[in-house]
Amino acid sequence: MSRSVFHRNRVRSAKADKIMEELNDDQNPDMKVNFRGYMHGGRGFAIEVLNMENITEATTKIWKKIIEGQGLTSNIVTDMMGGKVDIKCIHAEKRQERRSYLNSFVYLSMSVFFIYMLWTRHRQ
Repeated sequence: MSRSVFHRNRVRSAKADKIMEELNDDQNPDMKVNFRGYMHGGRGFAIEVLNMENITEATTKIWKKIIEGQGLTSNIVTDMMGGKVDIKCIHAEKRQERRSYLNSFVYLSMSVFFIYMLWTRHRQ
């Protein structure tokens, strides 16, 4: 019997494991880092940090550098009343290849050429 789709989305990747290992902080010894799951469309994944006693801007900068080191961008949302931090790690947008621009240019040129041919035939 196959496993549930929801269960499959809870299995961590190697990047998520590396990030979670590096997020540990000496200032918060009882901090827990949990993998929340993947985002729709495979855009990235979410990590939850619990039992945060204090968090500084330097800590968030270090976390962002760790995540960027894995080729991802991050969105860090803190909730200090609940002692919780939500981190969304998103794959960096890839630049559009030059080939697609070239394809668009070729199709546009062909369209203009055929419209011109039809227009000249219509004028005669």
